[in-house]
Amino acid sequence: MCYIGGSALQKCNGCKNQFRWKELLFSIWKSYSPIECSQCGKRHTISSVSKFIVSFLILVPAVVFGLLIAPEQGLSKPVTFFLIVLMAFVISIFLPLFVKYEYKKGS
Repeated sequence: MCYIGGSALQKCNGCKNQFRWKELLFSIWKSYSPIECSQCGKRHTISSVSKFIVSFLILVPAVVFGLLIAPEQGLSKPVTFFLIVLMAFVISIFLPLFVKYEYKKGS
């Protein structure tokens, strides 16, 4: 069983096979593409709540940084843009700990 930061990564809702960090991360990066269990073949899709969490955790820090912190620090627009992209990337690395995938019959 893979524990990251004290939390277990998502498991298949059917056979309880542990999904890999890479599978979850790439699913998020690929616009929430479904994940297929390597053991039983069931396809899991990201939950609506998880889509909201991902959006919130990426957008809120970017907006706060871009509109409040960067101008206060006198950062140029290219530097601000680069730092926002870097921040979004770093945040996305931790998202597999928070997202939940669901198996729905017929999917």
